[in-house]
This record gives sequence, structure tokens and C-alpha cells, in this order.
Amino acid sequence: MFEANATKVTMLFPLLGNDGEPFSAGVWAWWLDNIVTFGAYHELASRGTWRGMTEQHRCVKIVIVDESEIQRLEAFLAEAREVFGQEVMYFEAVRVHFKLI
Repeated sequence: MFEANATKVTMLFPLLGNDGEPFSAGVWAWWLDNIVTFGAYHELASRGTWRGMTEQHRCVKIVIVDESEIQRLEAFLAEAREVFGQEVMYFEAVRVHFKLI
């Protein structure tokens, strides 16, 4: 019935460093400068656990209609892993039917 024509990407960005301290304004400025290059995005607060530790995140969802942007998003997330000092970063990509009505 519905044909997939886009990819919905979900990414999690930690609110606190591994030391429990908030990231600097400079880290978030870098993040914002980069995330907006992908176009419209939605953000919500989320929490979960990783290796038994409770975490809080910025959960970001972006719909990508140009599949070449997926590689650019993955490269951004790899760089973010270094900037945020994380061992891994959460990235989920799901094919969806997308339509603005």
C-alpha cells in the first residue's frame, strides 16, 4: 500500500559526559552547527541505560529523502563520538513512507 520513499534516522546524544558533568557550550555549538546542515529535525528528551548506568539524551529524529545523506550522517556521528568522548553512539535508520500533507 505505502512504498518506502525516505529513511527516518534516530540518534542519541548524551547530555552528560562520562564524568557526570554537562558538556560545554562549545560542544553544543559545534553540535548545532552540524545538525542543522541536514535540514529539519525533531528533538526530544530521552533516558535509558547503558551497561547498567542511567543516561539522559537528546533524541534527534531526521527524515532523509536523499540516501547519500545517510553516509554523511554516519560520518557526523563518528565525529560526535569523539567530541562527546563516547565509546559508541546510537544510530538507527528505518525505511519509511514520508509525505507532507
